[in-house]
Amino acid sequence: MGSERDVSDEEDRKIMTATTLAILIYGALVALGGIYGYAKAQSVPSLVAGIGAGVVLVGSAIAMMRGAYQVGWWISLVVALLLLARFAFASFKSFKWMPGGLMIILSLAAIIMLLIGRRGPGA
Repeated sequence: MGSERDVSDEEDRKIMTATTLAILIYGALVALGGIYGYAKAQSVPSLVAGIGAGVVLVGSAIAMMRGAYQVGWWISLVVALLLLARFAFASFKSFKWMPGGLMIILSLAAIIMLLIGRRGPGA
């Protein structure tokens, strides 16, 4: 009976690790997207927003790794939802694959990973 719980705990750890890694990669890609926006269009707002959101996402992934899983999870979810809303709203005016379509796809993927990994320690 105890071994069933051990297996479940191990599965939870694997899911949490995958979720954390996904958010870490998502944060890095968001930051790189801000740099790309600046390089392509000299857009300072893209640079500031991209790097800012990327740093927050990477920081939340680090929090998830360091024992504050739920805090990092919620911060990641809020940032991913905000990014999804921003790029989805902009796509209603004129849809472009770069950066809008890519950010919509990445944000949806991050939200799905977060929902899959929503169980944290003690949950």
